[in-house]
Amino acid sequence: KMNDFIGANENWWYHGDGNNLNTARSTLLFLDRADDCVSPLMHEFTYQAMVNDLLPMDDDKLTYQAESGEDGGTQDKDVLLNDNDELWVELRGKHIADVVQILSNRIRDITSSGAGASLNQKGGVMSMKQMAETVKKLPEYKEVMSKLSQHMAIAHQCLGIFTKEGLMDLAELEQTLATGQTDEGAKPKTKELVNDVVEYLQQLTDAQKKVRLLAILIISQNGLKPEDKEKVMASAQLSRREEKMIENLAVLGVPLESSGEENRKSGLFGMGGLLSGVGAAPDEESEFQGSRYDPPLQSILEDLCANRLSIEDYPSVLPLPDMGSSAGSGVTSARARKKPTESARSKGGATSRWKRTEEKKKTKDEVYSGGRQIIFMAGGMCYSELRVIEATCQKESREILAGTTHFVKPAQFLKDLGRLKK
Repeated sequence: KMNDFIGANENWWYHGDGNNLNTARSTLLFLDRADDCVSPLMHEFTYQAMVNDLLPMDDDKLTYQAESGEDGGTQDKDVLLNDNDELWVELRGKHIADVVQILSNRIRDITSSGAGASLNQKGGVMSMKQMAETVKKLPEYKEVMSKLSQHMAIAHQCLGIFTKEGLMDLAELEQTLATGQTDEGAKPKTKELVNDVVEYLQQLTDAQKKVRLLAILIISQNGLKPEDKEKVMASAQLSRREEKMIENLAVLGVPLESSGEENRKSGLFGMGGLLSGVGAAPDEESEFQGSRYDPPLQSILEDLCANRLSIEDYPSVLPLPDMGSSAGSGVTSARARKKPTESARSKGGATSRWKRTEEKKKTKDEVYSGGRQIIFMAGGMCYSELRVIEATCQKESREILAGTTHFVKPAQFLKDLGRLKK
């Protein structure tokens, strides 16, 4: 239909078509949520993903526990987390360990300033509570400190839930399932993974976590042998409504059962389709040891920016885009963007699993080159995919715009699964 439209409209044009060379040609890529059902189910460590997964977030309104006074009590407080909050925009795509460290450094900078230091009569290192009390006496810092304290409280609430519910071990198991390897680099067989999941299911009491773990296991192994599937389902002890969520993965094209000895294939999903062969354990080590998994969208974006996408898997309207060239025509965007230079170190509350594999190098301002890359995800985009879009923008120096029918949280994704009909 698009080809027919272009052919029937002589006045229709696009940037880079030969007559309009001032801007490189843009690419609009349509993707389907059904091709990657793992990413919306993973427990993520980035700030925005954790807030939306663990806290009572309604659209962009969050209700969090704020300190109510000097007595150390707490009270519920509503806050809007959107693009009007500059600190939220800066921090939302960062690892939670980075967020806590950045906030701590900035609060410490304020309390170590001339006025703040004069209020620290005892000298030495102050606790977070002492720093907050000190800054309350510095009216010139009241507004910025209020915002820093707000995000510190939200980040600590996320970490508190993560620790209380034992999500670190669960997330590590999810990482192993999704990437096919442990944090030491070992590649366990399907039988070992099934046994690990069964053992963990027997410890879990939350039904939603059980469904998420089961779904990740089934998808990552391209279906289970009937006896293995029966074993894990028996261990999970799900209600009929929850079982239907697992069964409805088949509606999205995920095989639930397989008779093969070793079901996994070269790709994460091993079932062909647009995302086959991408999204598995990354070639390069992730910045944090406990965050090995990257959504398959990352590899797609890298191929898109390098003009390597397969025309067979991603059919194009005519005329076809250039294939095999580097990063487009070389036309440079006038929009420049600063890359963040402040980074956290492994100290300051990060666990050993959140230790960096290596320290990030500082970067200079970036300037986008080539045409815009526009991504639209039908069926909902998850917050980990927003993270890789931003990371790819910085890495490739390309401008990438993202659109979707809606942003999907793990709980909502499971509800949507349960409502599907064959």
